[in-house]
Amino acid sequence: MTRCEEGQICLYDGHNLTGDNLQLQYRVDIPNVGWAWNDRASSVWNRGEGFVCIYTDADYRGYHYTIPPGEKQELLFLYDNAVSSLEYGGCGG
Repeated sequence: MTRCEEGQICLYDGHNLTGDNLQLQYRVDIPNVGWAWNDRASSVWNRGEGFVCIYTDADYRGYHYTIPPGEKQELLFLYDNAVSSLEYGGCGG
């Protein structure tokens, strides 16, 4: 498992929190994760203090899923290699 600092939201390009990772500052909405990480994540670790929502499209569009604080989430089916944006406070929050 690759390291993830407390208070961060971490995306991993492998399942079970393996492979390269991207650490994102908690409480910062990300309308587009950028070309290097667009449609790349296969697992997520929410080490922030609140809920985070991942979206399959940029600008908080497409399918979405809420990850509670402290949770590690495998991204399967529609969400595997499909994350393009993140929003804090949960989906539609």
